[in-house]
Amino acid sequence: MIEFSRSPLLDSVAAWLMGCGLRDTKAEDVVRGFGNRLVSAGVPVARINVGGMVLHPIFGALNVLWTVRDDQAKVELTPRDQLATPGFRNTPFFDLAHNGGSYRRYKLEDGSVETSFPILEELRSDGATDYLVQFESYHRDDASRWSDFPPGMEGVMMSISTRRIGGFSDSEINYIRALMPALALVIKNAQSRILAQGLMDAYLGSYSGNRVLDGVIERGDGGAIDCILFYCDLRNSSRMAEDMPLDRYLALINDYFDCTAGAVEDHGGEILKFIGDAVMAIFPVDEKSRPAVDMSRAALSSVLECLARAREKNIIWQKYGGRIEFGIALHRGSVMYGNVGTERRLDFTTIGPAVNQVNRLEGLCKSLKTPLVMSSEFAADVATRLEPLGQHQLAGMSQSTKVFTLPEFAPPVHKSSSINRSK
Repeated sequence: MIEFSRSPLLDSVAAWLMGCGLRDTKAEDVVRGFGNRLVSAGVPVARINVGGMVLHPIFGALNVLWTVRDDQAKVELTPRDQLATPGFRNTPFFDLAHNGGSYRRYKLEDGSVETSFPILEELRSDGATDYLVQFESYHRDDASRWSDFPPGMEGVMMSISTRRIGGFSDSEINYIRALMPALALVIKNAQSRILAQGLMDAYLGSYSGNRVLDGVIERGDGGAIDCILFYCDLRNSSRMAEDMPLDRYLALINDYFDCTAGAVEDHGGEILKFIGDAVMAIFPVDEKSRPAVDMSRAALSSVLECLARAREKNIIWQKYGGRIEFGIALHRGSVMYGNVGTERRLDFTTIGPAVNQVNRLEGLCKSLKTPLVMSSEFAADVATRLEPLGQHQLAGMSQSTKVFTLPEFAPPVHKSSSINRSK
């Protein structure tokens, strides 16, 4: 084995790590580069796993895995509900962090280890002979961050293994342990960017979130964009709220959002707002990458998916006296898209006449007895047969507007007047 003492290589790898932090290097590039530099230094690393628990509304842990065989680093975000499973908790990392430790070594070629974890048997069967686990805690002892975990679980974890007979030498272990604080700082920095992006996606949507992360953060920042607007409102919500137990009603509301907002996201749209039990969304139009005809098709496909999902959910909800029923309006227009609010509390949203118009259009769904109403501006880009529903004066609008729906959603009185917009 190569024996290491105080080495210029140690300093050079530490310097490289700090440079990664200053350059906002991605977590997967840091881990891959770290593995390659260890191998170049003569440390026979087979596998590196870096990550830790994160404070996020959807995900609970970040994991970056690199192996020398394929020289690829893969990022995985673990959903929060998996943190309570035996598969997550029955691991060396959880055991180490839970017990307040910072380092543990498992000599796998010596037979069964003191504590048996499934991952150790997997590594042994893959030829691993030595396995090191390190934890650099953030020393955050606020128990309120994780109601179902003990304080102090937040930090950066690294596990590293080798297949060399005899495992790591003592000097190699000292070398790796000495680099852990620098690695933890860089991963924490990269992790912050991942979490910021995740939070932006969760609360603002990917389109809006990217704009905020790109610096559109001050009050008044923004501009006009062309988009397809989607507005949906739940029917009979007040009655169901009165008649159903609160927990059951909230479950229905979440199912309703899964049906509507979920379908919009699956078709490339972005949720702007949950306004009570209403959904406001957009399909941004870019004639180069997201042309209007494609966005219109995507928006219509999302409507059909919304209704299909609702039909399936209602098979269950009819047993409890509930029903997911809603009206949807589609419109195309230019909207002001950006930050509004006070100096201390901002909201990233859309404003303008087009926003008001799509809201008013949805109100026609009730009077016209149809689940879908489309404006003439939206209909102009639709390459399919539409059913005209007449000219209507919308509240607050100076001019009347022509509205349409799909033939299958037209009230009986309109069935004979459909027009063909096939192109």
